[in-house]
Amino acid sequence: MFFGQIKTGKPASVIKEKLAFPFGTLVKLKFEIIDGASLKQKSLNGIYLMKIKEINGNSLKEPFTLEFIDETGEFPIENFALYKKVYRREAENDLSSDEIKKMEKDYVGKTFIVLAYESGKFVGTPEESDYVYKKVHLPRLIKQDVSFQFKNYMVIDSKLSE
Repeated sequence: MFFGQIKTGKPASVIKEKLAFPFGTLVKLKFEIIDGASLKQKSLNGIYLMKIKEINGNSLKEPFTLEFIDETGEFPIENFALYKKVYRREAENDLSSDEIKKMEKDYVGKTFIVLAYESGKFVGTPEESDYVYKKVHLPRLIKQDVSFQFKNYMVIDSKLSE
């Protein structure tokens, strides 16, 4: 079976929405900002995610977390963007954990209501095909990236008031 250019022995992955709406459909979301480090995944350190609690006024039995892109300028997605929003200037050095905690106290854990839509992209490094290995004679590479996968995320279109 083929998935993209990869011959695999397992069924092809299905690209699917996390929300119950087609990709690109604007929905009203109520969400909480969470610190990626709280999820204990190294790849999420230093970024902020949304924990979706309500969609179009309907509370979720099981809230879930997604990364997001902000097109409003209101919701920083990482530590340095939060620094710029709080202090209205770029950080000149690395940020200490104390500085980050101080900035996060008025951001992480807060709930917001927005209009947003779901999107996604492929991330990671695809497996080498047998063709590349046998015909092009490239050595097998050691992967230092995430596995090749489709990643869902939200795009914030506009901030709404309560």
